[in-house]
Amino acid sequence: MLRNVATNTNVIFYLMAVIGVLGVLAKLVNHLTLRRLVKAAGNMPKSTHKLIKLVRAKYEHACMIHDSVENIDAFVEKYIYEYRGFLFRIHTWRQIELMSVWFAGILAALGASVHYLSFGFTESVYQYIAAGVAEVLLLSVIMRLTDEPYKINAVKMYMVDYLENICALRLRKQRQTDREEINVIATDSSQKPVFQNGAQGTVQSASQSAAEKKSQFKEEKKLSINIEGEPRNVEKGEAARQSVRRTVKEKQEDDDRPALREEAIRQILEEFLA
Repeated sequence: MLRNVATNTNVIFYLMAVIGVLGVLAKLVNHLTLRRLVKAAGNMPKSTHKLIKLVRAKYEHACMIHDSVENIDAFVEKYIYEYRGFLFRIHTWRQIELMSVWFAGILAALGASVHYLSFGFTESVYQYIAAGVAEVLLLSVIMRLTDEPYKINAVKMYMVDYLENICALRLRKQRQTDREEINVIATDSSQKPVFQNGAQGTVQSASQSAAEKKSQFKEEKKLSINIEGEPRNVEKGEAARQSVRRTVKEKQEDDDRPALREEAIRQILEEFLA
């Protein structure tokens, strides 16, 4: 049945055409993908390409965790071959290109064989052979028009150069700067308690001096009060002076009673000093 379908219809020619279109499409997709990658990798510090941004972020993260990346070549190759340009990875599209060449030749040989077994050497046999050879040559030439391994190596070289010679040095300097800042902060924090203790000691000594001065002032005030005596009452003093005047006047008037005058004077003085 399949033999009758192959001999009575042009299904093999259609399959060969589909395989050829698929091979050309794979080549076109890979060409555009690698072209954009080469352009982005050449300007890797400022590129906004998603693969370049991913590689930069992953490398910086790895350096932060492990301090360095031992095998940068393998690190870059992994992301290049896993990158999906359009539906499939770069490696998958390259395999489609290669397989299209093989399938074109196989289908041409199959069509020629079926027609030869059915009708012998006919014009259709030569047509299949000619179409198969032409398609295989065309796909092979198209596959080699753009050197894809060279472009992949160029992308890898640009990425490795940037990560090794620019990004690694920048991250190393940044880590060194961060360590210096941490050391400065640690030094300041270690000196701060000493300063606080000194300030507290100064405040305590000042408060102690103020307390000592205050106590001395109180003692001096107490001593002065004890030496000078209690404060005098103005009214009492005035009354005492009047009593003294009366006594002196009475003394002048009555000189015959000296004992009474002395006793009165003594009482007045005691009341005055009380």
